[in-house]
Amino acid sequence: MSDLMPNPWLPNRRRAGDTVLRVFCFPHAGGAASAFRTWQQHLPYGLEVCPVQLPGRESRFGEPLPTGVVDLVPDLADALLPALDVPFALLGNSMGALVAYELARHLRRDYLLSPTRLVVAGAKPPGGAALMPPLSHLPDLEFGRAMQARHGGIPAEVLDDPQVAAIYLPVLRADMAMVEGYVPAPGPPLTCPVSAYVGAGDTISGPEDVDGWAAVTTGRFDRRVLPGDHFAVLGHAELVLGRLADELALR
Repeated sequence: MSDLMPNPWLPNRRRAGDTVLRVFCFPHAGGAASAFRTWQQHLPYGLEVCPVQLPGRESRFGEPLPTGVVDLVPDLADALLPALDVPFALLGNSMGALVAYELARHLRRDYLLSPTRLVVAGAKPPGGAALMPPLSHLPDLEFGRAMQARHGGIPAEVLDDPQVAAIYLPVLRADMAMVEGYVPAPGPPLTCPVSAYVGAGDTISGPEDVDGWAAVTTGRFDRRVLPGDHFAVLGHAELVLGRLADELALR
């Protein structure tokens, strides 16, 4: 796919001629590219934010939903490859952290490409989610309430309006099934730096949990605790992007 052609994986991309670093952002379970819409405002010089749209939601509604994190990655890598012509970082929130991690592994193995940094937020390290009781098999209403109790972030109208629930819950269920079924395959560690962000009030992936991400790389690892809950990172674009911009200046 040419970088000049419309790319369904990057529907909201705003190209910048002076791009020094592209930051590809992957949403949480049930989420979409719009979760990072505000991140494209007031960017540090040289950064281009590219929210990634997974199949089956928003502009890709009606496409088959992904069934596995690892199975998703080859098509994703092929679609993003034309945009990897400058240094790039991968950033994933919650489920998106697993997608970003597997994409980094795939790019390194198949294309000899590595992100300048992998940024994960609100996520247990690979394999950690399998230790939690599964929810994706529950009936709709029970599933929605269980997800809200565990993670939060579900608008009230989703649980109160059957028509809205019928649109939103299948996407959330499919994503949770991907998370629950994800088993990282053996392989060499990454070599890029990894940053982990976590909300101080996150009851799912607390500060002590995310330290396990240090084991996925031979590069540097750092953890930063943010005010907020499981979705804390979404409200701290300036901090996260500012740190990436500072790295570029130092480099």
